[in-house]
Amino acid sequence: MKKTTERYIAKSVSGVGWRIWSTPTEQWWGNAFQAYPTALLEELNGPKRTDRLLELSRQGNIRS
Repeated sequence: MKKTTERYIAKSVSGVGWRIWSTPTEQWWGNAFQAYPTALLEELNGPKRTDRLLELSRQGNIRS
């Protein structure tokens, strides 16, 4: 199995949607999303600007 170099990856969870998995801590990050959170993953694996992370995490959240 290929190891990822990304700190955060998205995984599809049946009946829930998309969840973000933190590879260093091996636990879920945030809530579930209806659509694949591309922009949020790019921000988490890149600059990690707090204001942008909050905005993106609220956009596609299933649960707030």
